[in-house]
Amino acid sequence: MKKSGMEKWIRFWMMGICLVAGCSDVWSQDMKTALQGYVDRGEMPGFVSILATPEKVLRVDCVGYADLEKQRPMTPDTLFWIASTTKIFTAAAVMVLVDEGKISLDEPLETYLPQFRDSKVGIRNEDGTITLRSPKSKPTVREALCHVGGWTFMPPWMDTCGIDALEVRKAAAVLATFPMVADPGEKYQYSQVGIDLAGAVVEAVSGMRYEDFLQTRFFDPLGMKETTFWPSKEVQETRLVKAYTWDRESKKWRATPIHFLSYPLECRRTRFAEPGGGLFSTPADLVKFFQMLAGKGVYEGKRYLSEAAVAEIHKKQTPASVPTNYGLGCFHHGEWFGHGGAYGNDTGVHAEKGWVAIYMVQHTGVPKAGEAKSRWQEHVVKFFQAL
Repeated sequence: MKKSGMEKWIRFWMMGICLVAGCSDVWSQDMKTALQGYVDRGEMPGFVSILATPEKVLRVDCVGYADLEKQRPMTPDTLFWIASTTKIFTAAAVMVLVDEGKISLDEPLETYLPQFRDSKVGIRNEDGTITLRSPKSKPTVREALCHVGGWTFMPPWMDTCGIDALEVRKAAAVLATFPMVADPGEKYQYSQVGIDLAGAVVEAVSGMRYEDFLQTRFFDPLGMKETTFWPSKEVQETRLVKAYTWDRESKKWRATPIHFLSYPLECRRTRFAEPGGGLFSTPADLVKFFQMLAGKGVYEGKRYLSEAAVAEIHKKQTPASVPTNYGLGCFHHGEWFGHGGAYGNDTGVHAEKGWVAIYMVQHTGVPKAGEAKSRWQEHVVKFFQAL
């Protein structure tokens, strides 16, 4: 491990409580008992939890294993695929350009991506045929970021070849040939497409590749040295958490490749940055970005987003007629906002109090997953209320 990585790992170890090491602080016992029990009973492979304020990491809980076969424990520097948590990074990138006056959220998408000028809505007829017509309104950047733009979840090629199969601008060009499934603003449809198009807007307006924009505006200045779309082979072998699924027949854990991605993960010629779900990060890295959001755009004295931009991200953006509460690239749950991922991870920021809660797992099809996360959430609330 590089010296900087070791120093960071020691710092987080000392600031938090790593449960696999058997820490015995009295105030951590409830969390330890709640989470460790799922691992001890074989119901979950492992967790990493980080709780923080904008200024300070308050505790780190590492439970169980990143690799069950090798008994490699979870640590703050374990690398996870954060999946759809990537979406809030895309929203933040858009809001940087909104702050700079280069993007308007309510501008039609076609202003920045001209290939969408002739977008159509596809209406399925009773005989199975599809009739194309012009949409009642033009989809906007805002609608793309809150899943009411009218697009489907994923186009067929993503399910077949992976969400990372095309470069951002090329993907947008192909997506422009697909009809929308609803009129913009009328229906909430969780959509990889809309977020990917927002990423293409970032490229078109900034003149930079999407991944380079994130690197220069967030990853480098925030010190997120481990966050990437392309984990190296060395990192994969030593710090990438294994993804597991529960085999109901054998009642055993089975390691599984990440269904949504193509392999090899480190290949930049065949895999591309994907704004809706392509990022990998460590808990120690990820918490910095969410501390910035909790600090209303400021981290360690430096401003990354205006306070108004952060407020725009976490407020409910979906229309009153839509029951789902979604902001810009994040879910909106009362005073909490954040985003989870397909393999179980979750993030949350309390907009008023500035509390940050990071929950990192990497599994799919796990019977006790929802129950375990609910228990974790209960203890998170108790912890912060006791401050």
